[in-house]
Amino acid sequence: MLKVALKRYRTLVLFSIFFFYLGCCLTLSFLRIDCTKVTVSNNNVLQLQDDTIILAEYIVLIVSSPSNQAKRDAVRATWSKFVNNIFIDNGQTIYKWNYSWTTQNSQHGMIKIYFAVGTQGLNDEKIKSLRAEQKHSKDLLFLNIEDNYQNLSLKNLKAIKWFSKNVKGMKYLIKCDDDSFVRIDLIVKDLEAFAPSMTAPEINQFVTLKNRIPSDKGLYWGYFNGHANVYLNGKWQERTWFLCDKYLPYALGGGYVISRSIVDYIANNSNLLSYYNSEDVSMGVWTAALDINRVHDIRFDTEWKSRGCNKTMLVRHKQSPSDMFEMYETLVHSHGEKLCKTEDFKRKTYFYNWNVLPSMCCSSTQN
Repeated sequence: MLKVALKRYRTLVLFSIFFFYLGCCLTLSFLRIDCTKVTVSNNNVLQLQDDTIILAEYIVLIVSSPSNQAKRDAVRATWSKFVNNIFIDNGQTIYKWNYSWTTQNSQHGMIKIYFAVGTQGLNDEKIKSLRAEQKHSKDLLFLNIEDNYQNLSLKNLKAIKWFSKNVKGMKYLIKCDDDSFVRIDLIVKDLEAFAPSMTAPEINQFVTLKNRIPSDKGLYWGYFNGHANVYLNGKWQERTWFLCDKYLPYALGGGYVISRSIVDYIANNSNLLSYYNSEDVSMGVWTAALDINRVHDIRFDTEWKSRGCNKTMLVRHKQSPSDMFEMYETLVHSHGEKLCKTEDFKRKTYFYNWNVLPSMCCSSTQN
């Protein structure tokens, strides 16, 4: 009886076994496809997402590197919090010191802060670390380039292109380094009040600009140098420089501001632009032919070495995380009145003379 049943249903059994193995094979194949997709997706997390749309009037671009999380954390815990001192009241943007140790105002999205980091060639451990940091902070801008000094200008260029495409409503981009302490609240306050002309009794003691101010074609605001020697050797060597015996006038890279019009100009012409080792030198070259308002401001302490500390300073470059926490605590305890525990002047500053040739631009005039 059993033999008869087996013979009768042999074909059905064989078909069942065949389809069972076929189903197993197809399932394993789909699992492999899904795993591949997950791997690709995970890799893409560390690249720019071109379909992202950001609404912000002010973008803060902080140039960082994959290993500098301690510096990024110091920025997050200190000066980045001062965006809460900018309020919108009855449609007007106003500044008011309103920070306390225990409470913060809800951010309204007017100011967005991003750390630009190159991700090409990183090992799995570093990618994992950056992914965890991004999950927590959501302020990393991943650029698919190798993160090194030679790529600084390219890094800046890629970030600017991305912001031009993906940020709606942007008026100004504030660029700085992850070792810069930035009074982002006061910078936005001055931009709201005085840009693009940057002429007003309140700031005349700090700024110099050309007598003829162009129409609203763009603003380039920082601490300018027009007589810097070209580096011919060493880390900062410029092998391809040929434009003149000096670098073209540029705002020092520890912190400067460019308007949306300049951001879009650079983004739209990126394939035609040369770039150099120093990203701030590159910015000077990219904007050299533009009829824009260049504003030199002594409140930007952005040279290779700090000039000291003064309560009026908007940017202080070359600051360690401990320096940032000290300035932050001093500001908080003084309700925004004091930046430094003790003001000191280590190096002289200068007011840029826009009415002479660049080689005569920058004679030191005061402590």
